[in-house]
Amino acid sequence: MPSNYFALESIIKAHLQDIESIQAVYTPFSVDDMLESTAVAPSISVIYVDDRVGESAGNGSASIVYQQWLIVLCVEEAGSQLEDTTLIRNAASPMIQEILKRMQGFNPQTAGFKQFKRANAGVQHMSAAGKLWLPYLFECQLINSF
Repeated sequence: MPSNYFALESIIKAHLQDIESIQAVYTPFSVDDMLESTAVAPSISVIYVDDRVGESAGNGSASIVYQQWLIVLCVEEAGSQLEDTTLIRNAASPMIQEILKRMQGFNPQTAGFKQFKRANAGVQHMSAAGKLWLPYLFECQLINSF
């Protein structure tokens, strides 16, 4: 069991912050908080979503927990409006590929945590006035006993 339950947040942030073109990496509490703040673009938000609890062992004293981390790419293209969003998707594509390449199978090298695996985000992309937020969910297994 790690000494800091949210140790992955700073590890993920450091792992993604040097992606070319990314101007900032934020760590808001929720998707709503992310949308309310005016973020620079392109940027990434790292959001702890929840735990997905798997099987338990030892009469319930230990369980497999999958921490869920939402990685949201924010891109902006003033020319992209409802009738044509090609430009903003083209701008986002190389950054999406880099996020997926870095996160899928990423081993945080932190005691108690395994590699990240991609999961269904459960959140659709969001857009407003030439800005697009693209969410990707990753799970990281940890075995706990409290």
